[in-house]
Amino acid sequence: MNPPPGGPPHPQWYPAPPTPPQAPQPPRWAWWVVGIVIPVVGLLVTLLVSRPNSSDDRADENVAPTPTRSSASADAADQEQPAPAPPKSPEAQTAQKALYGPETVDADTTNSGSYIDLDGSGPIVMGDANKSADIIFGASLGLFVPGSASNLAPLPDSGAAPTAVECADAVQEAGTYTADAKPGGRFCLMTGKGRVAYLKVVTAPSVGTGKLNITVWDTPGA
Repeated sequence: MNPPPGGPPHPQWYPAPPTPPQAPQPPRWAWWVVGIVIPVVGLLVTLLVSRPNSSDDRADENVAPTPTRSSASADAADQEQPAPAPPKSPEAQTAQKALYGPETVDADTTNSGSYIDLDGSGPIVMGDANKSADIIFGASLGLFVPGSASNLAPLPDSGAAPTAVECADAVQEAGTYTADAKPGGRFCLMTGKGRVAYLKVVTAPSVGTGKLNITVWDTPGA
């Protein structure tokens, strides 16, 4: 069999299949970045975990502050406190200090008795009538205020000795001008110059020498 004219047939040619596209390769610097970032992140995590006070600090921040007492409540508490007693005035303290006494005074009680002046530096006992006398002490008259002024106030036979203020109050409330003089009797007296006296009868014989225990203060509040 003769070959076809022009020579033997050439084999048929097919084109090669296309090569599939390959993924682009990351640049080299990207690997450097990854290599640096990972250790840094690990170091930060380690530091955060190793901080022992981080949670405590947050807990302390969440603790509510201790409430303080408001000024209004403080004022109310101060008002509830009892007010201190006011100090005694210098006048009141002076009135409590006796000018003289207690001292025992001897006086003749025979008949009308003796006249006693208490407005001097000490008690003065006189046998005759005298305008300066503040009290008469005798068997017939007992205790008698010259001029019948209501300056004499009887006190209970027992009890503590009165203060100047208590004596002045007693004369103000129950003053009279005469009283029986018997041993143990106690009296408050206002003198002609406003002094206050406390008298206690020690003895009161009908004849002879009687005894009075006397304390004298200046005028209360003077």
